[in-house]
Amino acid sequence: MNKPLFKKSAIAIALTVAFSQHAIAQQAAEAEPKLQRVEITGSSIKRTDIEAAASVQILNRDDIERTGEHTVLGLLRSSSATSTSLNSATQGSGGFATGSSGVSMRGLGKVSTLILVNGRRIAPYGLSDGAQENFTNLDAIATEAVERIEILKDGASAIYGSDAVAGVINIILRKDYEGGKVTVNYETADGFQDARNRSASAIYGYGDIDKQGFNTYLTFEGYKRDGYTMGEMRNKYPSWYRQTPGHSTWDAKSTYSPTGNYFFNSAKIVPVAGCPADQIDPADKLCKWDALPYTGLTTNNKRYAAVSNTHFKIGANIDANFEITTAGATNDYIVAPLSSNNGGTTTGTSVWYNVFGGKMVGPFSYPKLPVGNNGNSNTTPIELRARLMDTGDGFNFNRTESDQTRAMLALTGTIGDYDWKSAAGYMTSSATKATRAASAKGYTDAIVNNTYKFGQKNDTALLESMFPVRTTKGKSKISFFDATVSGAVAQLPAGPLSVAVGTDLRRESYEMKSSDNVLNGDLVGIFGLQVKDTVSHYAVFSEATIPVVKSVELSAALRADKTSGSEAHVSPKLGVKFNATETLLLRATAAGGFRAPNIVESGNGLGRSSVATNVNDLRRCPTATALNDLVQKSPTATTSDKALSNTFRNNDCLGSLPSFVASNPDLKPETSRSYTLGMVFEPVKNWTLALDYYNIERKDEIGSRAVGDILKGEASLPAGQLLRTDNTAADNEFIALAKKYAPATTVNFGGVGKLGLVYNPYVNSGKTRASGFDFDMAGRIKIQNVGELRLKLEGTYALNYQSFIVADNAYGMNAAGNYDIGARLRTKLRASMKVGAFDHGATVNYYGGYSLNSDDSLNYCVTSNVSAANMPACERVRSNTTLDYNLAYSGIKNVKLALYINNLLNQDSQVNYRDTFTTPQFRTFGASASYSF
Repeated sequence: MNKPLFKKSAIAIALTVAFSQHAIAQQAAEAEPKLQRVEITGSSIKRTDIEAAASVQILNRDDIERTGEHTVLGLLRSSSATSTSLNSATQGSGGFATGSSGVSMRGLGKVSTLILVNGRRIAPYGLSDGAQENFTNLDAIATEAVERIEILKDGASAIYGSDAVAGVINIILRKDYEGGKVTVNYETADGFQDARNRSASAIYGYGDIDKQGFNTYLTFEGYKRDGYTMGEMRNKYPSWYRQTPGHSTWDAKSTYSPTGNYFFNSAKIVPVAGCPADQIDPADKLCKWDALPYTGLTTNNKRYAAVSNTHFKIGANIDANFEITTAGATNDYIVAPLSSNNGGTTTGTSVWYNVFGGKMVGPFSYPKLPVGNNGNSNTTPIELRARLMDTGDGFNFNRTESDQTRAMLALTGTIGDYDWKSAAGYMTSSATKATRAASAKGYTDAIVNNTYKFGQKNDTALLESMFPVRTTKGKSKISFFDATVSGAVAQLPAGPLSVAVGTDLRRESYEMKSSDNVLNGDLVGIFGLQVKDTVSHYAVFSEATIPVVKSVELSAALRADKTSGSEAHVSPKLGVKFNATETLLLRATAAGGFRAPNIVESGNGLGRSSVATNVNDLRRCPTATALNDLVQKSPTATTSDKALSNTFRNNDCLGSLPSFVASNPDLKPETSRSYTLGMVFEPVKNWTLALDYYNIERKDEIGSRAVGDILKGEASLPAGQLLRTDNTAADNEFIALAKKYAPATTVNFGGVGKLGLVYNPYVNSGKTRASGFDFDMAGRIKIQNVGELRLKLEGTYALNYQSFIVADNAYGMNAAGNYDIGARLRTKLRASMKVGAFDHGATVNYYGGYSLNSDDSLNYCVTSNVSAANMPACERVRSNTTLDYNLAYSGIKNVKLALYINNLLNQDSQVNYRDTFTTPQFRTFGASASYSF
C-alpha cells in the first residue's frame, strides 16, 4: 500500500484550500525527516511543511533559478496564477504610474491582490496607477534576496485585512546567509539585440545563528534595460499588422517635417519652399520626415535594490530580525522633438479641466500662423505642420524617478506552549514623473506675436514658455505595529484545538500632486490631481483549527478592521479539510473579503482629471469608419491621405475622453464573497493531482463608471454629465477627404459633436463575478543510470468573468475567452533533471485562443469593417504555445554557469487585430554566471 500523503495533523491548515504545490510533501514522503512547525501564507498558526504543502503554491530558490528571470515581476509571470498589465520595461509613457510593475490574480486587478514581503505590506508605489490604484511596485524588491514565493490563490481578508480579495502573494526574503556570492546576467533577443537587459548582484553574510547568536547579510543588485524605438523595430512588425483597423499607414513618414507643409484643407496640402529633395514624397510631393527612429516603444530602465538583514537572538526564547530594504529607479522614454500645434491641427478642438478653478477649459484650438509670421509665406492665415527640431537633443524628455525604503524589526518567540510574533516598522515610497507639454498661452503668444522663428534654433527661455515642464509627484508613508499569539488551548478527542489572536495597527499617509501649471489648467489637454491625507487602520483578528474527528478538520477565522472616518468591517472565513482516504484529500472554504477605500478615492483632495484612451464613440465611430473605408479602398488614394483618414477615424474609434473624478468620503468598502471546493489525490507514490474550483463575486466596487458603460447609456445620463463639443470644422475636413475619392458620398455625422468631457465621480457601483478551476500535477520518474525526471503541470481555466453594466442594470458578456480577459486556459508544464554536474529544465507554456469581442464592442471585427478575407484571422486570436529551455552547470568549484533560451522554437506572436502592436514574440537568449566564496 502507498504511504499516506496526508497525515492526520496536530495543527491543520486554517482555511486555505486552493493550493496544490506538492514538492515538499513528496520529499517528506520519502525520508520522514523531523517535522518543523512553520508559518505558511494564509494562516497565523504554525504547522508542519507537510500540512502546508497542499495549501500554498511555492516557488522555492531552485524554481527561481531555473526560470532565468532576474526581476520579481518575471518570477511571478512564470506562474500561470498571475497576470500583469503594468510592466516598467514595456509600458507606455502616458500612464500615471510609469516606472513600476505590478501583478494581479483572477483578472480582478492589482488592488485586489495583496503583496507581502516577509509577511508584511510594503508602502504602495508613489504614483497611483490611473491616479486611483495604490499598489505594490515589484521593481523595488531585490531578486537575489528572495528565498521563496508563496502564492495563496484564495481570498484571505480574514487573515490579512484589506486587499486580499483575489489572493495573496508572500515574497519571503533570505533569513540567513553565510559567505559571499557574485552573479552577473545578460539577456538579448534573437535577431534584435536592441531588446536586451543585464544585471549584477552581490550578497555577503557573516555569522552563525546557532554558534554565535547572530547572522547578518547585505545584498545589492543593479539592473539595466535598454529602450528602443519603432524605427529599430520597423522590420520586425508582421505583414498582417497593416491589415488591422487604423494601422494601414503605421510606418508612414510624418508631414510634420523639419521644413513642414502648409495645410489649407484636406484636399490642399502644399510643402514649404526649401524642403530637401530627399524629404519630398514622390507620390504626393509633400515634405515628410521619418519619426519612427524618435518614437520610443520601451524605456531606458535603470534601477537598484538592496537588502540588509540581521538575525539575532535575544535571550533563549526570542528570535529577532532587523531588516532594511531600499530601492531606486530611473525610467527614461525615448521621445521625438515637439511639433507645431503639438502634433495636432488648428481645426480640431480639445478640452481639459482647471482643478483649482473647478471648471472646464476650452474648447481650445491651436492658432494658425498670422499673415506676416516668419513661417507663413501666404496671404492668408495658415496652418503649418512642422517639426520643431530645436526642441530635440534632450530638451523634450519623459522621465520617472522613484525610491522606496522599509525598516522593520520582527520578533518571534515562545511563552510556555504558546508561540508569539510581533513587528514594528516604517516605510516610504516616492516617485516623480516629469515631461513637457504645450502651454495654451505660451504657445499661442509665441505664434501670434511672431517670436518663435521656424527653422532656427530659438532661445531656451522661449521654448520653456511654449513647452514648460510639468510634474506629478507622489509619496506614501506607513508606520505599523502588529502582534499575534497562537497555540493549543484544549485537547479534543481528535487532536488539539489551536487558536491565534492578534492585532494590526497602521498609520498611513499619502499625497499625490500635479504641478501648479497643470492644476491651473495652463497646459493644453493635460489633466492632473491633488490629494493629501492621513488615515489610521486598526484591526483585531482570531483564528482557530478544530479537529472534529480523526479525518475531518474545521477552521475558522474572523477579523474586524476599522479605518478612521469609516465604519468597521468584519471579514469571516470558514474551511473544512477531509482526509477521505489515505490518498485522497477533499477541501472547501467560504470567505468574505474587502478592500477599504484608499486615500485617493476617499481622502481630502481636489479630485483628479484624466483621459480614457481607446474610446469607441458609439454615435460617431460607425460614420468615421464608413468615411475611412472610402479612402482606404480607393486605388488612387495616396499614402498621406490614407494616413490622414486613419487619424480622423481613430479619433472617434480609438480616441480619448477627458474626465474629472472627485473623491468621495462616503464610499463604502468593496466587499466580496468567495468559495473554493477541491481535492488532492495521490494515485500512485510520488504523483499528486490537485483540482480546485473557485467562485468569487465582488460588489460595491469603487471607481468611476467605465467609459463604454457611460456611452452605452448616454441617452439616460443627467444633463451636463457628458459634454460634446462642436467638431464641425474637422468633420468637414474628413468628409471633404472622403469626397475626394468618392464624390457621390452623403455620409456625415448628423450634427453629433465630438466627445468633450465626462464628470465621473467615485461611486460604489461596480460588480464582478469570476469562476474557474486551478489545477496542477506533480511527480517524478527515476531513469536508471541517468537521474530523476521531475514534472510539474500547473494552470488555470476561467469559466466565467462578468462585469456589471450600470446602463443595462445587468451583467455584461462573459469576458473569459474574449478580449478583456483573454484565454480561458493557461498552463505551464515544467520538466527538470539533474545529470551529474548538469541541471536541465524545460517549460511548455500554453495560452489559449480567444475572440476580440467585449462589452463595448460586441462584434468587433464586423463593426470595424474588417474585410471578408481577413475576417477569419480577426474573429479569433489563435492559441500560443512556446517552449523554454534552461541548462545549469556546476562542475567548477564555487562556480555556477547557466544558459536560458526562451521561445526555443521561435514561435511567432499571435495575430491580434485589436491591440496596438508593440513587441514581437522573440526567441531570447540569457546567460548567467555566479561565483560563491
